[in-house]
Order: sequence, then structure tokens, then C-alpha cells
Amino acid sequence: MVTLTLETEHITFRSAIISAYSENPCQVLPNALWKTLKEINKFETSLKIENGVVTQLKAWKDDALYVYWNRDRSPPEIPEKRLESMKFALVHQDFLKDFPTEKFDVMRPYFRLIHKNQKIKETKPPQGFRIANVDIKREIDIVADIIKKCYEDINVNPEIVKSWTKHPVFDPNLWIWVIDSEKNTPAGLGIAEFDPTIREGSLEWIQVLPEYRGKGIGKTIVLELLRRLQDRAAFTTVSGEVNNKTKPEIIYRRCGFQGNDVWWLLIKNE
Repeated sequence: MVTLTLETEHITFRSAIISAYSENPCQVLPNALWKTLKEINKFETSLKIENGVVTQLKAWKDDALYVYWNRDRSPPEIPEKRLESMKFALVHQDFLKDFPTEKFDVMRPYFRLIHKNQKIKETKPPQGFRIANVDIKREIDIVADIIKKCYEDINVNPEIVKSWTKHPVFDPNLWIWVIDSEKNTPAGLGIAEFDPTIREGSLEWIQVLPEYRGKGIGKTIVLELLRRLQDRAAFTTVSGEVNNKTKPEIIYRRCGFQGNDVWWLLIKNE
């Protein structure tokens, strides 16, 4: 990644965050860029520019902090009054020690990794399984059901899944199954998205049903999605809960994802 310079007199927060994110995606945001840009008009924002280079970004909404980044990784510049009233924050590991974490009831870490889209050979699923595209029109209910079966605390319904197809980054070719050939039923699901604005791929849902885990199906899904993204995406990102009992980070690293960025979700229960 290279440092992008901007004409100061024409800069907006949108162009500034695109510039910073393009340099180091996993350090600037805990999620794919398009998700923040979609909400940017609802945020109170501030930025700093030095010699045409973005050096600091902040974005707030009521009592929640959604974006905090600075280039030199110096302690956060957040007014004490604002810290006191804050009930929600997304904080990079680099800034956590300077944050009043004792004021929050929930602290949940998420890894953030990047794949530079090295060439991926055609993926061969484990014996007895095959890869197939999700039939978006006919299989929305099945997608929702698979996701619910893979989580104890996430209740996704067909209407929510259908709403994902309205995202500007939706691509039906990035919704895939790994099918149990004998039963002709899904064993795993993969959903990725592609943002043409900055050529970012993002892995959103990588699910393997409990009874099929340990067979290489998760790795098959990740590699197949990377293969489908490689000719379009400049890079691909993925996030996940550090303490997830299925240890998804291990699979992503085996598939070529890299990085050491950890983001913390902080919530104050009041």
C-alpha cells in the first residue's frame, strides 16, 4: 500500500477515510469500508491533514465512537466529557491502553486480517462434497437456517438475508455452498462481497454445520471465494471474534490471510 496525498482544499471526510483505508485497511476500520461509508452522513466527523496526507480520523454518533485512527498511533484525543457519556466504542488494540476500559461492561476482541489476493488455484473440495452457487431466489430460507444452526446467539431470518442482496457490494457469484453429494444437502456456506470503489473483497459469512467440521470444508469455502475474487479485488479482508470456539482465524491464516490487528467492541450496559 502507498500513502495517498490529497488536495487539502477539496478534501472531505469521505475522501480522507478512503485514502487512509486504502493504505492500511485493517488498522483504520474494524469492518469493510463500504459499511462505514454507508453511514457516514449520520456521523459527526473530524480529520487532520498534514502536507496533503491524512493523519487523524474520528467519527461519532450520539454516545458511540465508530472511527478513531491516527497515523502515529499516539494516544486518543477524546474529551473527558465525551468519554464519560460514551456507551459504545470500536477501538483498535493500539489505543486500548489509553482508553477507560474500566467504564465498560462488555469488552469483546475481534481479529482483522487481510489477503493480498495472491493467485489461488482451483479449489478441490473434500471427497464426497462439491461446490455449488446459492440459488438466490429459491434458497434464501436455507441460507438463514444454516447460519442459525452454526451460531448459538445469532437469529437470522430470511428477510434479513434477503436484505443483503440489496447491498451495493452484493455479487451472486460470491454466495456458495459446499454440498454433501450423497445427501444433496448443504454442509457449509460462504458469502463474500466486492466493493468496486476500492476493489475490496470481504468475507462476510463462512459457516460449516457442526456435524461436518474438521473435514476441510471451511478451508474449501475460503479458498474458492478468494479464487473468485482474485481477478477483481486488490485485497480481501475478514474479521471474526477472537474467542470463537471454532477458531476461524486458524483457517484464514492457512489460506494466506495475514496481520495482527485486533479491534475491541466496548459496550456500557445502562
